[in-house]
Amino acid sequence: MRLNPTSILTGSAALGVVALIPACAPSPFAFDPPESRPLLRDLPTYETPADPDRERQAAALVTTSGDLTLRNALAAALLRNPELRAEAWKPRLAEASRLQAGLSPNPEVGLELENFAGSGALSGTDALETTLVLSQLIELGGKRDRRIEVADRAWTVAALDYEAARLAVVTETAARFVRVLELQQQVEFAERARSLAEESRRVIDRRVQAGDVSPIDEIKARLESEAARIAADRLRRELDAARRELSAMWDETDAGFETVLGSLDEVMDVPSLDDLTERVEAHPEVQRWVSETERRRSAVALERARSVPDVNAGLGVRYINEIDEGALVGGVSIPLPLFDRNQGGILAARLSVAQALDEGRASQRELATRLIREHARLTAAFHEAESIDSSLLPAARDAYDATRRAYDEGKLPYLDVLDAQRTLFDTETQRLEVLAEYHRSLVQVEGLISAPLSTLRQSDTDASGHQGDTP
Repeated sequence: MRLNPTSILTGSAALGVVALIPACAPSPFAFDPPESRPLLRDLPTYETPADPDRERQAAALVTTSGDLTLRNALAAALLRNPELRAEAWKPRLAEASRLQAGLSPNPEVGLELENFAGSGALSGTDALETTLVLSQLIELGGKRDRRIEVADRAWTVAALDYEAARLAVVTETAARFVRVLELQQQVEFAERARSLAEESRRVIDRRVQAGDVSPIDEIKARLESEAARIAADRLRRELDAARRELSAMWDETDAGFETVLGSLDEVMDVPSLDDLTERVEAHPEVQRWVSETERRRSAVALERARSVPDVNAGLGVRYINEIDEGALVGGVSIPLPLFDRNQGGILAARLSVAQALDEGRASQRELATRLIREHARLTAAFHEAESIDSSLLPAARDAYDATRRAYDEGKLPYLDVLDAQRTLFDTETQRLEVLAEYHRSLVQVEGLISAPLSTLRQSDTDASGHQGDTP
């Protein structure tokens, strides 16, 4: 049977494509994200587009002008923080790697020309033999499945890294919010102290002019008033800087808000350290090392699969000019694993698993150590705040009121009034600093356990109530 050379080559190529090309890899797929931590559950998430050429998600979804609440500050930071937005691309990069991992090797087409431009009977192209071969590398040992498994684990690690970054942004934003709230109240205290010092100075001026008190009292009152004004100015500058630092969390150089809303007076009992330590395991930084260990175990399986030689199969057609005939040709080649069985790659992957286990334990221990430190600070601040409210502050107020009455009656010098006034303001300032320390530590503790302490106490209360109802 005579075959047309063109039809032979075309038909054989088509046959080779159908016979040798494996199934195509899946298109980009949806991953199930890690479960959101309780601290982040009701807050928005910035998501990068799957196509980088598409318009990005609008960031102006949360207002930060006027009176700013903590929730709005956290939402704005989670949507606009530049470092967090950069971190959000890592899961997308892992998706691209997963797509690439599922692709099979490309087929290869080769054209061979034999027996031409020789001498004698082989001169010219009369004895030319033309061979068109389509070959395909066939992966054995489950390499493709192992690559996909490694890429899946890598996506989980990237997603948990992003969750940890979100948690860090929430913690830092809340800490800066507390700082602004503290400075706002300190400015209020300083203005009260300045106003009171001004009022006292005016009273002393009148009494000096009336000859009731010594002119030295006037000098002391003027110095006290000036010191109060300087302190108020300094705190206002610190407040302006703190407002800018808070705005920087959502990538703004100037603070667009007027004041932050909140109260530092709200405190609650601190749970025991043992109740909190076990919750560190839910932190995304700990969970990412669990997933990273699994990814490296999958990499061990991939390296073992790579030790299995792959088969290179080819199918083509050969046309011989001399007899004007064509025929199919085929071949298979496979490496002999005599020397290289990927021993080094397998060993390195196994060592990497052992390293991940130690790194995971170190990460968990570091978080637990931070929790111990922040829990101690939180507990100390709570008890100190209780002591100030129960004894120090009432005593300071009573002492100031009594001293002021005695001075008005001419029984005490003004120096005693200044001392009592300073003691009262120092006590109020100490209370504010302690409350701010409490809330700063609270923010850190909640970040380490990935959950609000209030919800934990509520769940514990509900559980104890349920147990009480159980016969």
